[in-house]
Amino acid sequence: MYTQNSELKELKMSHRVPWLRRTAVAVGATALIAGGSAPVALAHDSVVGGTVKEGDQLEEFPEEITLEFSGIPKDQFNTFAVTNKDTGEQIFSQEPELDERDLTITTPDDVDPGPGNYQVGYNITSSDGHATRGGVSFTVTGGDSDDASSTDAADADGAADSSSDMPTSVKIILAVGGVLAIAAVLALLIAKTRRNDSKGHK
Repeated sequence: MYTQNSELKELKMSHRVPWLRRTAVAVGATALIAGGSAPVALAHDSVVGGTVKEGDQLEEFPEEITLEFSGIPKDQFNTFAVTNKDTGEQIFSQEPELDERDLTITTPDDVDPGPGNYQVGYNITSSDGHATRGGVSFTVTGGDSDDASSTDAADADGAADSSSDMPTSVKIILAVGGVLAIAAVLALLIAKTRRNDSKGHK
């Protein structure tokens, strides 16, 4: 009796195993097909251009700042903030105007940061729906570096000119003075020689 029951169970299991295998293979294939046809997750949008680029040196603070992104950000929860990197002070922040891949902010009329190191930081909603943060750093020189170098060059040229462009009258006086000094030395030597000769004859 026991043997017959065992044989019946083994027979049933032998019929179930191929069915389970076929089911597992079918499920796996379905998963592969679904995975292959599923869209690949998009990367977050990144800055690819704009009116201000990383490391730019500007003579004056820009009236507008535009950042161009690799995708078209969603028009929601977007913020730009401009910070003075030297002091850590936030100069101003705005919600940028969206135009396709370009996001633009306008510098307020009452804001004039002047020369320094700045960063425009952004917090946007990428085209893939994810929040994305980053920043672009730039420097405002104010034209001081060019002016300073020009002033130094002018001072150096002026010093060279003052030494080389000595008035002719001064040059003549110095030349005559040199000749007179040499003549005086020669006169003293001649007088001394004559005195020695006269003493020798006595």
